Amino acid sequence: MDLNHADQDHRTLGILEKYDLDLAFGTDENDFECILAISDHCCSAGDYLYMTDVASGHVVYTEYGGIIDGMKVDTSNDTVTYSGRTWQGILAKKILCPDSGEDYLVLSGEANMVLENLIRKVGLGELFEASDQDSGIIITKYQMDRYIDAYTGIRKMLKTAGAKLKMYYREGSVKIYAVPLVDYSQDEEWDSDQMSFTISNNRRPTNHLICLGQGDLKDRMVIHLYVDGDGNISENQTFFGVDEVVETYDYSSVESKDELISGGKDRLQEAYSGANTLETDFENNAEYDIGDIVGARENITGIKVTRDIVKKILKVNSNGISVECQIGE
Repeated sequence: MDLNHADQDHRTLGILEKYDLDLAFGTDENDFECILAISDHCCSAGDYLYMTDVASGHVVYTEYGGIIDGMKVDTSNDTVTYSGRTWQGILAKKILCPDSGEDYLVLSGEANMVLENLIRKVGLGELFEASDQDSGIIITKYQMDRYIDAYTGIRKMLKTAGAKLKMYYREGSVKIYAVPLVDYSQDEEWDSDQMSFTISNNRRPTNHLICLGQGDLKDRMVIHLYVDGDGNISENQTFFGVDEVVETYDYSSVESKDELISGGKDRLQEAYSGANTLETDFENNAEYDIGDIVGARENITGIKVTRDIVKKILKVNSNGISVECQIGE
């Protein structure tokens, strides 16, 4: 792959030859550092770095890149470090606010059309461009969390529709679009005879959450939420007696019942996900995207866990290129 350098006007100035690049995006970080010899210094704050590849004689535009926000010079090592936000990080540093006079930002429509509206809403229309193709993915009255960052909010929204966010930089703009996520656990489940991993399973995480909102004593807002054996959350109880595991969720500053339910669902989902863990390190799996699902089974105990891909880390140095995917809890 080639690391291209473009100026603030998106004119490609050349390809960096010798450098160490560490770039990550997903649930956190969403930034990069690129180190090169001070004698090879060529970039300025506000410039762009983006990676391309070649396949079958054609240029392939990748998801790896971002804007240079700062520089650091180390005279003891004669190096300069360019640091900045990835494309995902640029989105992550924008906040989605409810429209004036509204409690929540509610979104409906074809997914790429919704993405275009969100990009313009956060003022990134000059850099980001949503596809004008019909994705076949429909967003239906999705209630965005209040004051959530745009990258997290978009990913959560698309996940409810079984979709994921894709992007790449080409000819001066970051092209973004929605596609169906891939559940690799259905056809390519990892087997403990094939690779090493750590897997755990708790059959009874918290499955009843008492959500406590505004008010005092008998006037306090109280909502009961339950999760079933498949991780579905509702106000209908599934487990009773010794199988019922209860906790409280104190959200006294909440402004509405809907917001209390949203916060409670997030808390229950975290508990359910954290009860079933899968830990492994796997590299050179660039085909996985953030939001895709992977799964593993331990053959002796029969424990099976599925997890989302939540982070990708790209490293380029003199030893070559590696892409590591990390799995969410």
